[in-house]
Amino acid sequence: MPDEEQSRAGTEIREEAEFQQELKLSDKLAIERTVMAADRTMLAGVRTSVSLIAFGFTLFNVLKYLQEHSPVKFMRPHTPRNIGGFMLLAGTIPLLVMIVQYMRILKRMGKTESAVSNPNFQMAIAILLLGTVLLLTLIGNILLL
Repeated sequence: MPDEEQSRAGTEIREEAEFQQELKLSDKLAIERTVMAADRTMLAGVRTSVSLIAFGFTLFNVLKYLQEHSPVKFMRPHTPRNIGGFMLLAGTIPLLVMIVQYMRILKRMGKTESAVSNPNFQMAIAILLLGTVLLLTLIGNILLL
């Protein structure tokens, strides 16, 4: 039995050594292109999320202003909050999904450096936090000065 286990262990070590052999230049460049494509995809998601978050917050403020200063009541009391909150959610949730997808792609590509050190990732996290704070202020009816 011990000979069999040693034989299996030796085979596994040899297979790992063969698998971790040096990549060719074309393979390294292909991995870099894939990582840059993931960066572009995440930045496109950030751009779209910023637009949706900004539009949602602006829409909330415009509708709230119209509701308060209009002589005729043409919408329900919670309509500005509901519409603005929906747009904020439509910007924040997909951004969270994009961040998770980006981290999974980097892990799959075998990148050893942390995603947190990437400025694109940091910007995405900052926008996600901004959207979350705006959503909480909208839901909690808290005014940011």
